[in-house]
Amino acid sequence: MDAYKTLEVSPDVQWIGVLDPDLVTFDVVMETKYGTTYNSYFINATKKVVVDTVKEKFWPVFHEKLKRLTDPSEIEYVIVNHTEPDHSGALTYLLEVAPKAVVVGTGNAIRYLTDLIGGDFPHKIVKDGDTLDLGNKTLRFIGAPNLHWPDTMYTYLEEDKVLFTCDSFGCHYCHHEMYDDLVGNFDEAYKFYYEVILKPYSKFMMKAIEKIRPLDIAVICPGHGPILRSFWKKYVDITQHYAEEALIYPRVNRVMIAYVSAYQNTRKMSQKIAEGVKLADPSLEVDICDMEALPLGELERRVIEANAIIVGSPIINQNILMQIYQLFAIMNPIRDRGKLAGAFGSYGWSGDFMKILQVNLQNLKLDFFGEGVFVRFTPHEADFEKCLNYGKDFGVELLGRVNKSCH
Repeated sequence: MDAYKTLEVSPDVQWIGVLDPDLVTFDVVMETKYGTTYNSYFINATKKVVVDTVKEKFWPVFHEKLKRLTDPSEIEYVIVNHTEPDHSGALTYLLEVAPKAVVVGTGNAIRYLTDLIGGDFPHKIVKDGDTLDLGNKTLRFIGAPNLHWPDTMYTYLEEDKVLFTCDSFGCHYCHHEMYDDLVGNFDEAYKFYYEVILKPYSKFMMKAIEKIRPLDIAVICPGHGPILRSFWKKYVDITQHYAEEALIYPRVNRVMIAYVSAYQNTRKMSQKIAEGVKLADPSLEVDICDMEALPLGELERRVIEANAIIVGSPIINQNILMQIYQLFAIMNPIRDRGKLAGAFGSYGWSGDFMKILQVNLQNLKLDFFGEGVFVRFTPHEADFEKCLNYGKDFGVELLGRVNKSCH
């Protein structure tokens, strides 16, 4: 694909985004094995409009695409559906070449942009249900807060039946064809994106879907991934299903036992704790996870799929190991808040590290259970019995919470 190629969404709407096929990690920790795209759109109305921009480093390509469609100085509005820098990074440069452009966004969006840009700029604050007259076309704005920042909104181009949704209904999936009916199957990337980015905000997603159901939609234009021109109904339905599932307690109760073991003592403890969890109820799933060589993306997937986590580490130089801190780094206090958590490990001459595990898990808003199980040097029969009992008690506590949430 020509790096400067634009794609038609409707006769008066063009995709002017950029491809980032080589991206392997998004926002430091999210695996993007299919790369991503930064989607921006140009509306060729009487009053010309750009909807969202691209990541800052792609400004030269973005600028060239825009110049092939219009004189940038003629742009009158820049719609910012969400201010995260992968969507607003090029805004400062765009305003330099489009001096009469007015930035349109929610009140939160304008406040965030003031800090991001470092100063004031021409702007218009809009609310849910507001419209903007483009001369021969009309934009309608739909409040969609917390998808996934408080600033988020959708924008609907009434005459063309095009809905711009930024992060909603998008995914990290890069393919030069861009259209959903030409890029192949991207369902895996779509589900992973929802799980990592949007799942914590599922109740807000349900509200947003309720708002867009009555709309006459021809195309959904997200901020990342394929343009949904053929299968947008499928992805709205799938998203609603994901949101509904997220709002009920998991049908499968899975305990992740994540550990690092220098001399296999912590590993042996993990196995006994797992046995104890199964004693509480054989239906409980246990995911024993040796983190030493596990890719971060796989580790995060397993954190997402668990509704309880027990962390095990030895101590070296009065500290836990790097892999444990990586685990803490990918935990999301919004997504993982309230999950039952525990800890265990083997130590030598200093046991002070026990509190490091507990405090970090509590700071991440997980609910720490009991006191954990910690053994000096090598675990023996009595220690394994403690591990077994801790696992069983942990499983009983988890089941009690599940049953309570169902009533």
